[in-house]
Amino acid sequence: MTPMSDPAQREGFRRIAAKVGVGVSAFTVFTAGWIAMRSDDWRTIVAVSGLALVAGIIAAGLSRQNR
Repeated sequence: MTPMSDPAQREGFRRIAAKVGVGVSAFTVFTAGWIAMRSDDWRTIVAVSGLALVAGIIAAGLSRQNR
């Protein structure tokens, strides 16, 4: 029997991975906002705002899985 073949272990791993993913996504949103505030170039502002949007969508999806 492989270590991840147990459904309870798999669910626990999935829950932990989702929490880590939400944390990474939140850090990405924060960092993108900080970079956008510091930038004078509109292309950089748009690019990091787009990155923040994608990270927010990912975080929302992962937090939905975490329930």
